[in-house]
Amino acid sequence: MKAFIAAIVVAVAVAAGAAYVLDNRFQMTSPEAFTTEGARPNSPGGNLVQF
Repeated sequence: MKAFIAAIVVAVAVAAGAAYVLDNRFQMTSPEAFTTEGARPNSPGGNLVQF
């Protein structure tokens, strides 16, 4: 039983650490992420087709 509880605690700690790292280190907006010559979204929402 102790091993099972320890595994749950470790799994929760790893999940919380991964969520923190992914949210604060790797997440960026689309203008920051797509800065190549093929795609330059400089005004989000401004390039939508209007009917």
